[in-house]
Amino acid sequence: MPEEARPRPPMPYRAFLRAASWLVPARARTTWHAKWHSVLSNAWILKERGELERSVLIRCGRDCLSDILYGWIGEHDLRREARSPGLILAAGLVMLAMLALFSHGFVGTRALFQPLPVQDPDRLAWIRYTGTAGQLSGVPPRVLPAWRANSSLVADIASYWHKPYAAHARVTTNFFSLLGTKAARGRLFEPDDRDVAILTSAAGRTVFGADAAVLGRQITVEGRAYRVIGVLPDSFWAISPRVGIWIPLHLEPQVDPGTPVLVKAVGRLKPGVQMEKVRTDLFQAAKAGNQFLPRRPEVVPFTAITGPQLPGYLFGILFAIGVGAVITALQQPFRILQGWPYGRFLTAKTLLLVAIPALGWVEISSAIRKLGPPDAPEIWLAATLSTIVFLPACAFAFWWSFADQRRRCPQCLQLLAMPVTIGSWSSVLDPVTTEFLCESGHGSLYLPETEQGEPDHWTALDPSWRELFEKVTPTSS
Repeated sequence: MPEEARPRPPMPYRAFLRAASWLVPARARTTWHAKWHSVLSNAWILKERGELERSVLIRCGRDCLSDILYGWIGEHDLRREARSPGLILAAGLVMLAMLALFSHGFVGTRALFQPLPVQDPDRLAWIRYTGTAGQLSGVPPRVLPAWRANSSLVADIASYWHKPYAAHARVTTNFFSLLGTKAARGRLFEPDDRDVAILTSAAGRTVFGADAAVLGRQITVEGRAYRVIGVLPDSFWAISPRVGIWIPLHLEPQVDPGTPVLVKAVGRLKPGVQMEKVRTDLFQAAKAGNQFLPRRPEVVPFTAITGPQLPGYLFGILFAIGVGAVITALQQPFRILQGWPYGRFLTAKTLLLVAIPALGWVEISSAIRKLGPPDAPEIWLAATLSTIVFLPACAFAFWWSFADQRRRCPQCLQLLAMPVTIGSWSSVLDPVTTEFLCESGHGSLYLPETEQGEPDHWTALDPSWRELFEKVTPTSS
């Protein structure tokens, strides 16, 4: 089969192989890469045919990493590669590739950039009457048909009611169309639907299991059976994050038995309409429908819906980076402007090291949210713990990137070796300084160990010194 016609492994597998090849010395990298590219490609073809399980493919990747340490890298190569800049970049890319595999291509991160399951949330408004604290709030069901028929400023009105802390809610059949929400699977309510239900993705997994078929199954709510006809998108919630089961509420021509005297009403305002004018419009619309109201209703923004999550993640990550930057700035300053390769490596390394815990936080938090309602105690605790773990990890990764860069040669970017401490801790004129030496003979770096010390100082060595270093640390053929 021609090479271009053979199925290629997905991008995460190829990125994993490319990153791992950086750990192999340059003299053997091409041969090693060709060998394992063939092995992984053949393994992928067998997996696509169903002749190989995914666990075997993952074990093949583990053997690929193990092979680097046996026969390809000598003792000197291993010591040199351990100090090379490629080790950090390769290890970071391998971790990033593994995270992509386990998160199915960063599905949680990609979801943050998808449109919200609610269209134009700024045009949604609560319509209600409220009394003193402890009293019920809402509108009489008899008023809603008059508002819907006679209002000139409200495009549509839906209604709902649910018991506090209940896992289900009753909504009019136009509730989801008013929000602009579409079903991820199945369909939404139709006007004549009665004994049917719609579930959120989390509720479907909780009731029927993660891999079970949900559509057409029966679910019991308050002793009554309902048939599941649809499943909502993963990120959707409304009214309360705890609500996972939705059943129809009918107010016309007769109000469903058991409906309270006041129900909640949500309206979608027409573009450019001010809420104060809507109050008067609804009051006049009720009169036109021969419905008496004691005063104008309240019209306030409807906030009990899914909101954008990307700003919250960005704020947390930027805050962690800011903490890491402050810690870095409080240490002894060092020169960042050491040439284009030095700055390019520092930038790439910092972005990579920060991206790993940041993406891990997003993916794990996304997976936690799928296990249940966000306000459930166990879900809230798990999400809080993930934040406590990953945000400090972001700050630490930022700080460590600069701390590691501080002890690297600005020419070859190898970690400096052979530290020698000179000076006295009690002396102001001769403070303690640690001198590092580049094994390739490019120069030496003086790092102050006290606050009274001067900034880092790099001293370049004459090129004639490099012959001596090459004799002491010969390169492999």
